Amino acid sequence: MLDANKSAVTARGYVTELVYELLDAHIDTMRLAYDLDIDPAWAAHLDYLRDLQRVAREALARAAA
Repeated sequence: MLDANKSAVTARGYVTELVYELLDAHIDTMRLAYDLDIDPAWAAHLDYLRDLQRVAREALARAAA
């Protein structure tokens, strides 16, 4: 769980930690909605979340390099 009161964490480190927390929340949403992907609207949203996961993780990897 993300600690919003960490004073020793740099802004960049905090943003990275926040992004990972958001990505984990998206994974949770995808798992909870797994059976809903027969609904076209949910299927599209789950595809969007998968694409967002991929792009965000690639961006975080580039930023860490």
